[in-house]
Amino acid sequence: MTESLVDVALLAYGGPERPEQITPFLERLMGRTPDAGTVAAVRERYALIGGASPLPAITARQARALEARLAQELAFPLRVRHGFLYTDPGVVACVRSLDAREVLALPMSPFSSRLTSGRYKAQIAAAEDPTTGGAGRDIPLLEDWYSSQGFVRALSRRVAEALDGCDVNEWAVLFTAHSVPVETIAEGDPYVDQLQQTISQLVPRIVPGDWRFGFQSKGRGGGEWMEPEAVDAVRVLAEEGWKKILVVPVGFVSDNVETLYDLDIVLRGQMEELGIEYRRSHAPNDSPLFIQALADVVMDHLAKRSVERAPHGPDEPHRRA
Repeated sequence: MTESLVDVALLAYGGPERPEQITPFLERLMGRTPDAGTVAAVRERYALIGGASPLPAITARQARALEARLAQELAFPLRVRHGFLYTDPGVVACVRSLDAREVLALPMSPFSSRLTSGRYKAQIAAAEDPTTGGAGRDIPLLEDWYSSQGFVRALSRRVAEALDGCDVNEWAVLFTAHSVPVETIAEGDPYVDQLQQTISQLVPRIVPGDWRFGFQSKGRGGGEWMEPEAVDAVRVLAEEGWKKILVVPVGFVSDNVETLYDLDIVLRGQMEELGIEYRRSHAPNDSPLFIQALADVVMDHLAKRSVERAPHGPDEPHRRA
């Protein structure tokens, strides 16, 4: 087998692929043993979307598609492997399985936050810690691709697919993203600012009749969470006379329980009670435009790195002409 010059660790949250994995998933996610009520509630949610999360399988497809795309674009061998924060294969195992000359980590969270990218960085550091068997490499996390043209293009294509054949002027758009504790943003977390920048690029592309933003899927632990909640944004649009709303889960790159249950079941029901027609755009998943967007993130990093290292040698990897 040809030795890889570059390996890419594609990192995501993970999710239970079978009902028996739900409790271990919650234990890793919460950092403690969940109470019986929490387990029962989460089991019910997964049962309503087919019994498990589609996210691990989607992430595996994203990794295979990204590897194939990069192989077409670049003139050197590479590998892409996936790892998860809260299910197997874990981030540590994923990173330690990669031994190319250069290893990169690409998070499936375009928006930086200590709750996402912060946790990926901690796991990468643990994997590379030489005192525990790591190689001691400095692996960069390719974050902050929330405003890349490729990502925005992939999202806008999903919106176009959802409204194909419709009069867009009849539809308001509700952008949603996972809620975070207020204290996280108050301490300087850039998550909300980055979401706003992505949405500001999307709106001119999709030109909806009107739009709002709402947070969804807030945690069960209490405390103060960011507002407005998605259902409150829906009520504002309803009061303004909108009868059709397209939900765009801009904060998610893969469909999962937050889109399939929190939106397609809970929010849909709330909207229908208000007499509003519900539609939702799919997450980017492994769509060709999204895979190209991910490939561009990797290639842009490699190109920038090659320029920075150019005085030290001409043998850096390059794109095919």
